[in-house]
Amino acid sequence: MKIKIKPKLYGPVIVHSKDDGALLYGSDGQTLADSMPGSVLPAELLLASVGACIAVSIRMVADRMDIPLVPFDTEVRAAKAETTPARIGRVEIIVDLTFLDDAELAMTIAARAKSMCTVSNSLNGDVTLSLAGLNAGTTRRLSHSSRSVPNR
Repeated sequence: MKIKIKPKLYGPVIVHSKDDGALLYGSDGQTLADSMPGSVLPAELLLASVGACIAVSIRMVADRMDIPLVPFDTEVRAAKAETTPARIGRVEIIVDLTFLDDAELAMTIAARAKSMCTVSNSLNGDVTLSLAGLNAGTTRRLSHSSRSVPNR
């Protein structure tokens, strides 16, 4: 007997990276705060961890490239897998780097940050990272399934 899991969506969880690199968190219309509120689901805490890891990684990459950053947002959403065992099947990360005038530079920073983010690379489902608002609303995606990432 095949068990069908009811579709479930999580998020959005917003991680705001301030000028000084400090992070603020919120979800679905909540005011941003220093930490996620205690009433969130465990899956939303995982999304906050993914968002924080991406935000910190973006700052690290930009620092190494000597690229100044202004405050930016990382939005993370997820969908539960539709087969057992119960798990996150897909994660979507959208980073707003619209303040960078160079779309290729933004993609380079995002790609490097995604490759170094331990949290998103540890997930067993598909993880995509998109940049919001580049070139009048176009969205470009960086994608991988962690199952296909070789061990290093």
